[in-house]
Amino acid sequence: MVVTRLYFEIPGQTSGTTHYTIDLARELSKFHRRLVRQKQLFTVYGGLYQDATGSNAYIATAPHYWVTKRAINRGFKAWKKQISEAMTNVADSDSSPVRSGKWSDFKVHLSPSVSTDYLEAKDAALNDLPNGEWNYTTVTRPRPDNEFQDGQWSGQDSDQFEMHIVGPHEKTMQGNNRNYSRVGLIKSWLDSRPIPMDLPDDDNDAGNPNNIPEQMIDPLYQMFLKGDTDEDVKIIESINTENDFPPYDSDLVWGNGVDSTNGQTNLQMQCIVSPDDNTGVASVAGFQALCGLVRITITGNSGENGAALILDVESNGVSF
Repeated sequence: MVVTRLYFEIPGQTSGTTHYTIDLARELSKFHRRLVRQKQLFTVYGGLYQDATGSNAYIATAPHYWVTKRAINRGFKAWKKQISEAMTNVADSDSSPVRSGKWSDFKVHLSPSVSTDYLEAKDAALNDLPNGEWNYTTVTRPRPDNEFQDGQWSGQDSDQFEMHIVGPHEKTMQGNNRNYSRVGLIKSWLDSRPIPMDLPDDDNDAGNPNNIPEQMIDPLYQMFLKGDTDEDVKIIESINTENDFPPYDSDLVWGNGVDSTNGQTNLQMQCIVSPDDNTGVASVAGFQALCGLVRITITGNSGENGAALILDVESNGVSF
């Protein structure tokens, strides 16, 4: 057991509800200066929450059961397969060689992007740990929303999107065309469950999105449909541009600096100590988080100075 203690500052609020997300894989990567892969099960042994003004913190994760794991693994396999096929296609066309970034990794969000900010671990002087590159995975699909001719979809530019674990897809509609910005992995898995059906024989019906089986509409299923679109170009663009640099800052090293405001060196915050009964310190129960993604929901008044959170995290996740 190797425990890493991470310290987070939560912005102040006077009322209402605010949601934050912690990506433990990202923060552990910065802390240890090595890539900690996200697609693992992370264990938090416990922690402390401190706020003297009376706010409440609710901590939640993606549901920890087989459906969630299967949905994440399905997205992971689709991403790996798409990269492999695109790189093979490029190699067959005698183009310049392509390779994934050294720190390439499958990374997803917890939920749709509405009203959620990511918290970053800090040192004792409240400086963020030095950041590197941390791109969430982009995948590509042809957009078979209108035309199905000669056994393939055609006529639409390809579409690119990121993924999250729980919640609905995020998309916009332009006529009959769906433009995804994020796709929910659990929803996508559920949509793929119906028994495949043949498309209607009538060309007019086949071209009507309302008559296309839900499985055929699923964006992850559509990643491997063949069309005359530019999906290979966009896939290669993602391969060439994503995660070419480490997930920690290459120049700044935590512990090798001084905060100019108070002279405090870049120490690791270890605990919150307060002898006053009114400090509002509460313990955090241990839990596990798939992909290391944790939702922190703050309700009530956390005051002008906000709240503080310490988590003791197992440094080595468990693959699934």
